[in-house]
Order: sequence, then structure tokens, then C-alpha cells
Amino acid sequence: MKNGQEVPAEEVALKAHSPYGHADKDSKYLLEVVYRQGYVVLTDCIDAELLASVNARADELYAAQAKATPAETEQPESDGPKQAFLTNLVGCGPQFQQLLGQPSLIGMVTSILGEDCLLSSASMRDVHGGSEEQVIHTDDLLYAGREDWFKRPVPRQLSLVAAVAMADQVASRGTTVLFPGSHMWEESPDTVQAPNFGADSAAYNEQMRNWARKNKGTDAIDVEMKAGSVVIWLGATWHAGGAYTAPSGDTRRVAIFNFCRGIFRQQENQMAGITHEQAADMPKAVQRLLGYTMSDTGLGYSGGQDPAILLGEGGKALLADNTKRTARRRGK
Repeated sequence: MKNGQEVPAEEVALKAHSPYGHADKDSKYLLEVVYRQGYVVLTDCIDAELLASVNARADELYAAQAKATPAETEQPESDGPKQAFLTNLVGCGPQFQQLLGQPSLIGMVTSILGEDCLLSSASMRDVHGGSEEQVIHTDDLLYAGREDWFKRPVPRQLSLVAAVAMADQVASRGTTVLFPGSHMWEESPDTVQAPNFGADSAAYNEQMRNWARKNKGTDAIDVEMKAGSVVIWLGATWHAGGAYTAPSGDTRRVAIFNFCRGIFRQQENQMAGITHEQAADMPKAVQRLLGYTMSDTGLGYSGGQDPAILLGEGGKALLADNTKRTARRRGK
């Protein structure tokens, strides 16, 4: 028990040093923060050189995307698209693999979801002027939407998101909106009132804000942070991408990595989007997150063997790690 609350099993089990180099003292402090408020910000997590490399590659991909799908008619700039997305990021270049594999980022993710957790999806979101606020939601609805399986508040988090600030994130340009402590609520927004996704999000979101204020004494906050920072929020945390209300300004760009426990299906089929040959050249930590390892419960083998074998020479280091982890788990 801690402060009258049960300490999550993940925190109790946290080792002195995670396999990704996240120090015990920092990990425990950050875990206390994220379990208390449902999110935590890692400042100065990504260096400027990597940010520049990722942004340059994203610009190339967006340009190719625009060329492949030209507008049918010329439109004034004000009538252009309000947001743009890149998906399957890990397969789009080594820059994104390096971004995903940052030790401080992965150290936090595995401390919460376990060493066998998976990358559920990876995307880049560019938000432009005039973009509306997303509908307030929780990301764990992919799994916890089955109330007969997962009753809120969930005793262990099922998923989480790490959003990397590729540029400064400010409220007027649509930074993420979060409800502190909402991961411990018995309600998710859709159980308070089902949203109408075809309608304007503003009215629904105002209802959710009023409900949270009245019933939980909680106001939503804007997660403003500098480029290179990362905000991690738990899957059960109420949140939304904010509205871009500034009359002008730079695009809000954020890389969004969604992670789930190793026993769940990924939102984005990583094995279908990335070939074994591509994955064989990726860092070991990224290979693990894609699914080239078995869950702690034994899910995910291929042909009766460890899936890292599918990567050939490129998977030997991961195979050795997987073998050691299996031996530890079996007490050998």
C-alpha cells in the first residue's frame, strides 16, 4: 500500500535497472507520477539532431503523399486540409526506428506494460490552422470497450501512448488535452454519453468537461511542452488532441506511438506492414516491439519456435535475449 492505495504490480516488480538503461531512481519517481495523475512528461528526451532528421524525413513523406493524391481542384489555403497523417512509421525509415528505440522512452513503456509489450501503432500527425478538437476518449477502448471483460478502473493498464513533440506544443496550436487522474475513474467518456462522431466535437467535449468538473472536481489541462519532450499517458486516461485556434503559426507535429500488452492484438498489423527482411536490419529493441518475441504467457511463436528466428542473422541478438528471458521466467 502507498498513500492508502494499492501499488501497481508493475511498480513492485521494477528491477534496479531496466534492460534499456533507465535508472531505478528516475524510473520510480516517474512511475509514481504517471500512476498518480495518469500521464507524465519526459523533458529533453529526444536530441535536436534526431528531431531534425525525423522532421526532414517526415517532410519528404508528406510531399510524396501530396504528389500521389493531388487535389482535384485548386482551393484557397484556408480551405485546405486541417490535418495530415503518416502511418506505419517504423517501416518508413531508420530515423523513426531510432526515435522509437530511445532508451528513456522504452524504459518507461516496459516498466508499465512489461518487457513483452508490443508496438500497437506508430503514426505522425500534423495539425494545421482551423483543426477541431478531437472527441474526448480513452485509447484503451480497443480492449476495455468490453466491459464484461475489463471493469474500470482497470487494475493494470492495458495500453499507453507516448507522444513525441516534433515541434513546440502549445495550447493555441492544438496540443494534447488530458484529464489528470481520470485513469482511476469508473467511467470512460463513452459510458457517460456516447459520442456522435459525425457531429461537431466541441459540444460533446464541453459536456464531458462539465461532467468531469461536476462529478470528479477535475478540469482538463493542456500539455504544453518543448520540442524533444515526450508525454506518456495511460490507456485509461481521458484525453483528446486539442483544437488549433491560433489565427496563424507553425504546424503542430507529433509522433504518436501506441503500445499494448503482449497478450493483445496490435492496432496496426506490424508483421503485414514491415517485411522480415526490413525488420532484420532494425535495432533489437524495435524488433522486440514489432512482435519478434513471445509474450510472457507463451503467445507468438512461429513454427513452434521463437519468432526471432524469422529474422535470420539479423535476429540472432534478439534470439539470444529471448532465450535468456525465457530461462529467467522458468527459473532456470
